[in-house]
Amino acid sequence: MRLKATIQRNLLFFKLAQAVEKVGKSLYIKFSKDYVAFGANHGIGDDPNEGGGGLQCWSRLPAGALFYGYQIHSNSNDEINIELKAEDLLLAMKSATNSSSVTMRMTGRTADPYLTFVVTTEDHLGNARPITLDIPILKILTTSGAEDTHAFDEPGIDDPDVYIMPPQLDRLRNMLTSYKGLCDYVVISANLQGDMVFTTSNGDVLDDRDVPSLTPPQTRASTSGSRRGGANEPSATEQIMRRYGEAEKAQVETRFSNLFNPPLAEPPQRNANGTYNSRRDELKADRTINRPGKFDSVMIRVSDLQRVLQSQNVRPQNVICSLLDNQSILFMVYMRDTDNATLVYFIPQAGCI
Repeated sequence: MRLKATIQRNLLFFKLAQAVEKVGKSLYIKFSKDYVAFGANHGIGDDPNEGGGGLQCWSRLPAGALFYGYQIHSNSNDEINIELKAEDLLLAMKSATNSSSVTMRMTGRTADPYLTFVVTTEDHLGNARPITLDIPILKILTTSGAEDTHAFDEPGIDDPDVYIMPPQLDRLRNMLTSYKGLCDYVVISANLQGDMVFTTSNGDVLDDRDVPSLTPPQTRASTSGSRRGGANEPSATEQIMRRYGEAEKAQVETRFSNLFNPPLAEPPQRNANGTYNSRRDELKADRTINRPGKFDSVMIRVSDLQRVLQSQNVRPQNVICSLLDNQSILFMVYMRDTDNATLVYFIPQAGCI
């Protein structure tokens, strides 16, 4: 088993570790001839103070985007799967920040392996000063062992109801700072007209059928002229309060408008006889064509959203959020200079795991 490479000067390898460091206790990395994959899960027991469970993060990049002089060999189709602590990699990153070169290789025996980094810096006279850092590998996983972790498995989900490009991540981080101490949950809502709303919640998921309308019909009709979703379409705030209730301490809403809805998925098409393939396709077409202002919502933990915002460390080129109403939300972080490689975060609705 052999692994050796020199890390690209942009240190993207370390920045990915920094982006997923808060997701779970362990970071899984798969090295293969052509690509490198990262994976992390936030299990229910990872942080007993914050709950959690269900958050997944993964990424797959061409090896050339991370390394040069990349060499790998193993008896498992030239694949090496390892488990280590992301926080240990961050120690190496701190040393490599102002380095002239960083090389990586696997060292030690199978029973006591390390991912070893040689960080070369220069003193004031220009003399090279190498520093060796040994990062313990918790496990070298077999192919079946790597599959059992489910770290690289993309969850099977239906086509999202909404695709939208959220505001810049630093703006969302500032927003979450203002939510601190107010709530443990946040409801994320979006529509197909470029609107995205973040609302504090107490974490209760209500059944729409059991909650009366917050706005009487005659009042709703009289105010419909100011709503983009249609005369009978409740506002985002009304929809959220019906389904999730109000936060115990304060109801805080942050609204962003004029965002971009990227056309990542084709709308459902009618068959020759004028029907759709499924009831879901029919509802989705109706919503896309006739009710683009309808908000779809997902409630997640504030702590999970904070973990997603760690992806700012990879300096993303774009971020696209895909939302499946009342089920899950997916953040796709597109990284620069990587042939559209993405860092993906999947969060199921709180209470759905």
